[in-house]
Amino acid sequence: MQMNAEDRARRWARLQEKATAARTAATLGEATQAMNRTEARTQALNERIRSLGRSGYRYADELDARAATLIADWPAARRQVEEAVRQGQAALGDLDAELARALAEGRRASTEEAMQAAESAVSQAEARARRVAREARGALTAFESRLRRLETETTHLQWAVDAWDAVSFDTYPDEALVDACKARWLTGEDEGPQGVLFLTDQRLVMEQKEKVATRKVLFIATKKELVQALQFAVPIGAVEVQQAEDARGGFLGLSKHEMLALAFSAAPTEGKRVSSARLRLLGGADNEHWVALIRRVQRGDFAAAPAEDAPQEHVAPQDIPTHCPACGAAFTQSIVRGMHELRCEYCGAVVRL
Repeated sequence: MQMNAEDRARRWARLQEKATAARTAATLGEATQAMNRTEARTQALNERIRSLGRSGYRYADELDARAATLIADWPAARRQVEEAVRQGQAALGDLDAELARALAEGRRASTEEAMQAAESAVSQAEARARRVAREARGALTAFESRLRRLETETTHLQWAVDAWDAVSFDTYPDEALVDACKARWLTGEDEGPQGVLFLTDQRLVMEQKEKVATRKVLFIATKKELVQALQFAVPIGAVEVQQAEDARGGFLGLSKHEMLALAFSAAPTEGKRVSSARLRLLGGADNEHWVALIRRVQRGDFAAAPAEDAPQEHVAPQDIPTHCPACGAAFTQSIVRGMHELRCEYCGAVVRL
């Protein structure tokens, strides 16, 4: 069947566009560009981690070690991509001639059948070029995945440090942040203060930090104010993980909720004096990861680098008091890791350790 001039011109233009796209894909330029971007990101890792340390994070040794391994592995990963590009270009060595033949058929085509044959040939060539390009680009996938994880952790920890610097409560002079995440302390069925859960080398701290409606019209908030206040701070040695579960909630129960149920063998030294807490971790935080972090801190696995402004003089250990200096009652609480004070159960007096 003969084609009219307008239809033929339109399809011929489209055929040329597809041939150009096929030739562009056949250069495997996307793989080369991705390789160069990945190299720049890899080279920037050390500075990102140093910047984190300058911000006050003192547990960057693991990040440093992983970054060093990644940087050492990059030359081999680059060679792998370069080899994939060479092999791909060799496999596509006849592509230009194949496209030239198809375009020549399309230029001469005056019937529907002839044009369809030319279009099919160009489409097949383009599909082959894109498949080879994907394979060359895929040589970077494993390395990029490792790099992305490290970048994501560094970005997250920078957020955690910034949040720690902006807390509303006093931190201990020798206290170092380990991690933080957004969380909601569930004091009701599905409600409670939302803010940031901090894990340091001495405490587990929940701080509310959220905008709360102060004025409503027909149940719609018309005015909000930021509420930031300490909820509880527990010595890390008094924290017991009772349960870590992935609860379901939301519409039709399709959303996944990362939940942590904790018990405290010693009452929080600051904030609300509670014996347990149920937390919903937010913002992509993983409850199993947090359980592992808490237990590592309790084991003393973290060795913080000294803060740049930390005093260097030796401080003699202080004897643990056995009786309240105010009323003379005996202290019965167990001393656990991260505990900085004892509170008398009789008169409420607080003794700093």
